[in-house]
Amino acid sequence: MRDYSETVMETAPQVFISYASADKPIADRVCETLEKAGLPCWIAPRDIPPSADYPAAIVEAVRSTHVLVLLLTEHATASPHVLSEVGHAFNGKKRIIPFRLSTAPLPEDLEYFLSLTQWLDAPEGCTDGSLKRLTDATRGALAGEKAALRTVLVKQNARWLAMAVALLVVMAGAFIAWRSRRARAEKPTPSAGLPTTSSPSGNGTASETSGAAAKAKTWVNPVDGQVYAWIPPGEFTMGCSEADSECTDDEKPAHPVNIDQGFWLGQTEVTLAAYRKYAAQHGVEAPAGAGDLPATGVTWAEAKTYCRAVGGRLPTEAEWEYAARGGNPHAYYSVVPEIAWYAANSGNGPHPVGKKKPNAYALYDVLGNVREWVLDRYFNKYDPSAPATGQSVEQPLAPNASTVARGGFWESEAAAIRVSHRSELALDSADPSIGWRCANDHR
Repeated sequence: MRDYSETVMETAPQVFISYASADKPIADRVCETLEKAGLPCWIAPRDIPPSADYPAAIVEAVRSTHVLVLLLTEHATASPHVLSEVGHAFNGKKRIIPFRLSTAPLPEDLEYFLSLTQWLDAPEGCTDGSLKRLTDATRGALAGEKAALRTVLVKQNARWLAMAVALLVVMAGAFIAWRSRRARAEKPTPSAGLPTTSSPSGNGTASETSGAAAKAKTWVNPVDGQVYAWIPPGEFTMGCSEADSECTDDEKPAHPVNIDQGFWLGQTEVTLAAYRKYAAQHGVEAPAGAGDLPATGVTWAEAKTYCRAVGGRLPTEAEWEYAARGGNPHAYYSVVPEIAWYAANSGNGPHPVGKKKPNAYALYDVLGNVREWVLDRYFNKYDPSAPATGQSVEQPLAPNASTVARGGFWESEAAAIRVSHRSELALDSADPSIGWRCANDHR
């Protein structure tokens, strides 16, 4: 039997779509997607009755719906109507989901209304993948509203029950009332634990890291001074991510891969400081630049030689993608501007390593900043039966072979820094957009 709260939630539009008029095609697509998923929407002008007062209809719609989806674009940040709608939702304690399609700065009032709201970033645009994430977020928000409505109904019933009990208590006498008050006063309040963190240590020792990668182990390679993160063994789906509409043919077929041995992987790209240390010892010319910038301008073979010289190796393509995902099956492991230097925020150049948020394995800059060499030879589609790890992985040793770089770089658009994106490069490429990080099987 359906309860009253479910009936209330489903007899009227549940989602208010707030958008600037210039973004109507996007708003219509969002509305269509949500309603196909069974989430009834209110959207202007479709749902404004004939001859109705437009502002009054908007205010009533915000009041009567449960979630406001904000299409956050450059047009929306300049729209007084959007600001008004978000303000009414904020004052009405409605759930707000900003679907951020632009990184344009927010006006002060709008920023205030959204300051405590978790944003849904979609720098790749209104794609099938971003719409799926929006649908999931909206459904989750509505599920929370249903739970809240049930709580209100329970509290209303409990209030009537409490009045009846109070009357009985009064009739039973002061002694029972006193016992009841004491019992309520002695009800314990649960305490909340505080998370603890610890700092990495150096000189070849393992340690715990904090933040998003709180359980990740790190190790400092005494040869080059680079910090390495431990990548545990496991399984994942390599190639085109679920619901990713940007995939190209060379990212297919998506296929399961087993990483049967854990390994260490450079927490950042090899830095110029580390490369200069190596260059001084081996008579190699090192590029100029700040020491905390990623080293670039090195061919695949030279990167491979460096890794071998510091006791490691280039990661295989499967190892790189497994580590870059950090257990996340989506095209990006978090909000793109927070984890990557790319065309929208790089200022047309590389940045010092480790300044963006790491993934769950404590790896920085695996997306954006500079592309990264991997061990494998490039083929224009995956062979799921080919070795993905170990010495049998095919390398670009034939004269006509191409190499692979992963992760995109500072001039890449968002679609080209997806975790499954691949770059085919000539064997002798030594581009300033290509760096690398080493793997190490140290135990």
